[in-house]
Amino acid sequence: MKVDLHTHTVASGHAFGTIWENSRQAKLNGLEMIAIADHGPAGAGAPDITYFRVGIRNPKIIEGVRVLFGVEANVIDDNGSLDLPNKVLEKLDIVMVGLHRDCGYVDQGLEKNTEVLIKAMKNPYVKMVSHPYGSKIKVDIEKITKAAIEENVLLELNASYFVEDKLEDEEMWTKIKTMVKILKDNHKKIIINSDAHTPYEIGDFTNVINKFDELGINEDDILNNDPAAILKFFNISD
Repeated sequence: MKVDLHTHTVASGHAFGTIWENSRQAKLNGLEMIAIADHGPAGAGAPDITYFRVGIRNPKIIEGVRVLFGVEANVIDDNGSLDLPNKVLEKLDIVMVGLHRDCGYVDQGLEKNTEVLIKAMKNPYVKMVSHPYGSKIKVDIEKITKAAIEENVLLELNASYFVEDKLEDEEMWTKIKTMVKILKDNHKKIIINSDAHTPYEIGDFTNVINKFDELGINEDDILNNDPAAILKFFNISD
């Protein structure tokens, strides 16, 4: 694996590495590219809007690793609005969206949650959804996956959910398999991310790889080994 597009720093308020430490560990782990995707301002302890305005000034190459600067934004209302304005989002390399509790949006049940997340995915700057199957705010994964295909939005396999206690959740595991099957049936690539909250988790996809056979995934199905294709997908110049 050459790429990890979901890593957090101390700026998120509950993570333990700096941008430099994440980059250095990525190099040590053999990665060529990472994304810094700290939580949007609506999250508890998360950075304010100024962090994201200034963050784009960081070097593009740190410790020999291509570093993309982005956000794991939060849905904050029934309209699918995000916690950063578009004038900031348009400057970021990567905009990922997730449904998180206590960030403005109130859980309204499966159907409404699904509708709202799809609205968020229609934002022209949103190119990826974080852990769509694992949020405590439930969504219809079949509808979300089909909408992601239509909107050309990536859905991640989040390595932090591939641990024994979480995989014992039969409902979540069924959602993961459903998501993967629909993506594969439609010849769409899958992105695997660590959701690292400490540098030592960056690029650790072992638990996901161990489930490849069960999910019917092979290397041709994933985007992680093609940094050039990732830059093209996110419209990022070299």
